Amino acid sequence: MQRPSGLRVALAVEGTRGDVHPLLALGESLRAAGHHPILCGPLDAAPAAALRGLAFRPVGLDVRAYLTRHASLMQSSAARVSRWADRHFREQLPRHFRDLLAATEDADLLVSTGTLLAAPSIAEARGLPYRFVLYCPALLASAEHAPASLPLGGLPRAANRLLWRALRALLGARLSGPLARERARLGLPPVRDVYRHLLGDAPVLAADAALAPCPPEWSALLQIPALDPFREGPLPEKLEAFLRAGEAPVYVGFGSATDPDARATSELLLGAAADAGVRLVLSRGWAGLGDLALPEQALSIGDVPHASLFPRVAAVVHHGGAGTTTSAARAGVPQIVVPHLLDQFYWGERVHRLGLGPAPIPRRRLTRAGLALALLSLRDNEWLASRAARLGESLRDALRRQEPPAAAVLRGLAPEAA
Repeated sequence: MQRPSGLRVALAVEGTRGDVHPLLALGESLRAAGHHPILCGPLDAAPAAALRGLAFRPVGLDVRAYLTRHASLMQSSAARVSRWADRHFREQLPRHFRDLLAATEDADLLVSTGTLLAAPSIAEARGLPYRFVLYCPALLASAEHAPASLPLGGLPRAANRLLWRALRALLGARLSGPLARERARLGLPPVRDVYRHLLGDAPVLAADAALAPCPPEWSALLQIPALDPFREGPLPEKLEAFLRAGEAPVYVGFGSATDPDARATSELLLGAAADAGVRLVLSRGWAGLGDLALPEQALSIGDVPHASLFPRVAAVVHHGGAGTTTSAARAGVPQIVVPHLLDQFYWGERVHRLGLGPAPIPRRRLTRAGLALALLSLRDNEWLASRAARLGESLRDALRRQEPPAAAVLRGLAPEAA
C-alpha cells in the first residue's frame, strides 16, 4: 500500500487544555500544509482532537479526572505541588514510555510539549527528529526570572541563577534514576541533564514577543506567536442576549483549574461582582463554577470562542494560563490574574508590569473584598484601557504578519517540511 505524501507528525503532550489546545492549532496548520498530524496525549483530549478531525492516540491517563481527584492542589503551596509532581512523574513515567512508543510507530517527527518526559527518549530510540515547544519564557533558565514552579517575582538576577541551578540539580536527583531505567529498556544510556534533555537541541518558544519576550540568554531560540486554537465563531444566543442587555460585563473563568469547593468559589466571585457593581459572565471550566442560582446580572457559560467574546467584555479575570492571557491581550482588554500554580504567576506579573491590570491575586489569597477592589480599580480607568487596547492592536498586527506555525516549528527538522 502506497504511503501518503507529507510527514506523519506525532504531537505529544501531557497536561491540561492549556497544554493540549495549542498543539491542536499546530495540528491544523500541519494538515493545511499537507502533513498528517497525530495527537498523542491524555484520554480527555480525544474529543477535542475528534472535533478538529485530527487523529488521536492515547498517552497517559485522563488528566481532567486526575486533577479533579486532586483539586486541593490548585490552592496548595509550591512545596506541596513539587512533592506531588515528583510522585506523579515517577508513577507515570513507565506508562508514558510504553504508550508513546506505541503511538509513534509510524511517525516521521516528534513534537512535544508539557511534562511528557518520555518524549525525547522515544524520539531518540526511534531515530526521529525531535522538537520541544514551550508556551512561556519562565520555563527557560534565565537570570531574568525564577523557575516557573516558584511564585517568586522581582528577585535579584543572582538569586534567580541560584534557583535555576538548584532546580536543575533537584530534577536530576529525583528523576535521573527512573528515567535511566526506562531508557535502559530501550538500549539508551542515562542522561546527564534532565532539563536540557527535555528541551532538546532546538526548542521553540510559542509566545507573543511583545507580551512575553524571550530571555536574552536564549536569543538564538526560535520564537513564534502563541498557538491559538480558539478562532472567532458564533456565541450562544443566550450569551448574545446577555451581552446586548446592558453594559459590557466582566468575564471570570479559571480554565482547567479544578476546585475543592466550587460552590464557595462561585459565591465569592458573584459577591465580588455585586460589590463592584459589574455584570458577570462566569465560565464553568473544569471546576464547574456557577452551578447555583444566579442573579439577573450574572450568566454562567460553557466553552465559547475567546476571540469572539473577549473583545466585548469590560475585563477578563482568569487563572493566568498562557492561552487565556494571550487571548485577553490580543483582544485589547484589561485583565486581573488569579494565579493558581506554576507559570501562571509569571503571566500575572507580566500583565501587571505591562500596565494591563492590577497586581495579581494568588488563588490562596483571593477574597471577595480583594477581588471587588481590583474590579473597581478597572472601572473608568482610561489609562489602563488605552494601554490594553494599544498592545492588543500590536499583537494582532504581528499575528497577521507571521508565517504559518507548521513551517516555523518544522524548520530545520526535515527537508520535506521546508
